[in-house]
Amino acid sequence: MSGRRTAATTPVLRRITAEAVLGALVASGELNATDLITATGLSRPTVHSVCDELIELGWVVETGGAAGTSGGSAGEAPGPVRSGRPSRRYSLNEGAAFVAGVDLGATKVTCCLADLKGRIVAERTEAWRDEHVGAPERLRVTRKLLRELLPEAGIDPVSVLSCGIAVPAPVTLDGHAVALESYLPGLAALDLRESLQPDFSWPVLAENDANLAVLAERWLGVAQDVDNVVVLLAGERLGAGICLGGRLIRGVGAAGEMRFLELVEGVGNTDAVGGMCRELGAVATAEIIAGEREEAPGGSALVSLSGRDPGCVTAEIVLEAARRGDPAAVEVIAVVMERTARAAAVVSTLLDPELLVLAGGPAGAGDILLPALEHQLRRLNSAQPRLAASTLGDHSALMGAVRLALDHAFEGLLD
Repeated sequence: MSGRRTAATTPVLRRITAEAVLGALVASGELNATDLITATGLSRPTVHSVCDELIELGWVVETGGAAGTSGGSAGEAPGPVRSGRPSRRYSLNEGAAFVAGVDLGATKVTCCLADLKGRIVAERTEAWRDEHVGAPERLRVTRKLLRELLPEAGIDPVSVLSCGIAVPAPVTLDGHAVALESYLPGLAALDLRESLQPDFSWPVLAENDANLAVLAERWLGVAQDVDNVVVLLAGERLGAGICLGGRLIRGVGAAGEMRFLELVEGVGNTDAVGGMCRELGAVATAEIIAGEREEAPGGSALVSLSGRDPGCVTAEIVLEAARRGDPAAVEVIAVVMERTARAAAVVSTLLDPELLVLAGGPAGAGDILLPALEHQLRRLNSAQPRLAASTLGDHSALMGAVRLALDHAFEGLLD
């Protein structure tokens, strides 16, 4: 009986140890056995055995070491001079395989290919021809972009091990998005696990974009080493990625959804910073041009940046105009952040995170948005977590999709 148990658990242990070694090499680059023992808690024989297996598979390379030294970590003084074989050093062969990442956004799709370290080697973005375009067309465009990326990066499709897809809606365990037909027509009816067929047979992992954003922020962004964090995606619609006690909180799939904001006085829906800035900025620009709103002395930055065309106003234009002190743009930001603060106050009061991260397209304007958000939270007498703007720009969900695909690739490495 015990023999059968050992035989059954050996593959599991091999995968766990291999993932631990790979994780350490991804995080730190070239390491020797002592470094890997410290990073993983594994024994020296196990480290060498796992590395030998990973070398045979092509995922790790042995880089050797300087003879006559202890082979300490980079930056450390060498140990006593000793004879014998140099310390073995290992590094990840990041080009041994690749993963794909897709951000299936509300207004555009971004696709990328990344190496085993998660570094993007090729990327393309295409805006939807219409905000109400159906899901089949969205997936056709996604497959087209991936087909174009592969030769551009010089990557054989068989070298791609998996694909992560960020979806602006909850995703069930059976691969279906819980999406309103009026918002993402046709998406709920599709099995996203089959979304790349017939072009590609890669394993596809679909997840809510806010959930992936919090994974990315803890991996590469401003939430590294933070176990209790909420990432507020604030592009077109508000969504929250929640990590408490170091674990992603999904519930049955919709834990970070913000539909409850329809019940919150002063909010009423899930409209987010990017979309609201664009819409309110266009209205303010039209009013200034029509003479219905007083123009700032010296002229309106909103009007000049938009070329006197309200239809050309973007969130970026509004934020830049506010940065220049345009009164109308500053007023738009105040209105938008007052609503956003109410949503943030509810989330912060319920979940008590250490850190609240503003992510998505507007995150690059943290110098304008965060002071306004902090002011409004104080005015609401709300819980006040530490605030930060994402350093990943509009790539937080995309990089989360890459992380999801990498995790799947690592888990299946020794199968």
